[in-house]
Amino acid sequence: MGVNNKPVEELDTLIIKRAYYVLGISIAGLSLIMLNWLGLSSIMFNVMTIKRIVLGAVYYIVPMATAMAGFAITQLPATFLLSRFGNRVSMFLGLLLNGISLIFSATDSYHMALFLRFLAGMGLGLYLIPSLLLILGWWSIRGLTRWVQVAYLSSITILIPLSSLLTMGMARSTAIYLGVASLVLAILVLFTTKDAVIIRKISMVAVMNNPDILILSIAFSIPWGGVYLSLFPLIMQLSNYLGIMELTIPMAITPLLYRFRHSVKTEKRTALLYLTIGLGVLVALMGISNTWEFILAPVGLMFTLILLLILYMVNDLVSPILIAQSTGYLLTVSSIIGSIIGIITGYSVQYLGTLGWIVIGALFAASSIFYRILKVTL
Repeated sequence: MGVNNKPVEELDTLIIKRAYYVLGISIAGLSLIMLNWLGLSSIMFNVMTIKRIVLGAVYYIVPMATAMAGFAITQLPATFLLSRFGNRVSMFLGLLLNGISLIFSATDSYHMALFLRFLAGMGLGLYLIPSLLLILGWWSIRGLTRWVQVAYLSSITILIPLSSLLTMGMARSTAIYLGVASLVLAILVLFTTKDAVIIRKISMVAVMNNPDILILSIAFSIPWGGVYLSLFPLIMQLSNYLGIMELTIPMAITPLLYRFRHSVKTEKRTALLYLTIGLGVLVALMGISNTWEFILAPVGLMFTLILLLILYMVNDLVSPILIAQSTGYLLTVSSIIGSIIGIITGYSVQYLGTLGWIVIGALFAASSIFYRILKVTL
């Protein structure tokens, strides 16, 4: 017995085809956003040469910090839009802002470029969580949610190194075409996809009243801002393709780690404590060593493990209905503080040299104390 005179088998086929369409269009949108947010934030087409000379290392970090700020302020509004209007509206706005940012990214004004980086961050903030929940909602119909989680994680982690490498040789005209593609995709998302998940309206106070989520957010802000906010743009300008690959490829093992996450018996807080200390030691060594090639890969691996463990702890701390809001709150707090940490890193490296790296490494190691003051035992 079917629906609208269609047999059940045909309806199942239509649902699967629709789910593949939603998965494909979501990954396509994510690709355009990652190319803009992660890659062009560090390049900005070399605008304002004088600014680059005056600001030195900080010049390459400020655009990424600006994008991170845009990302931070849209995390909570994205969950609000998701609960009130569904997945599509937030995704549409994210792609729209991303397209505007790309189309005008050929500007020769430094301050205009920073504003466009801010829009790029807002685009990612509005798009990321709603798109993930949209995909999971479609595929949960057939009980294939875990497979799709791995697929979407794989797309994110592959796009990180790929977008970084592609944008290093990107022309201004290419960015404009990508911006137009983002606008077209925004319209497709709005009119050709159906909402699959609308999370229940929950007061953000329910999330903010959990002190452990706040502590985890603060703890994560230091590696988040210190590694991907500051190291990433610095390496893009001071190192080579090999350096970028070494820092980002470890993210590609995220799906594998996710698959075998239950096999790890180590207590999460203990693992986070030692990983954060180890990350601080490696960052300090970057100021002493003349060759970063042997350090960047373990730095990327440790950051990946810290990210996964943080997300697992959030998942354990809250009920499933609060996952989206809690993750948004985590990313909001950590991105705001991380932006500040990233700029501090840039100034420390620029004006203190080797000592600056050591100071930042010590800050990383000291931040591990946050995992000792969590009030829960996991």
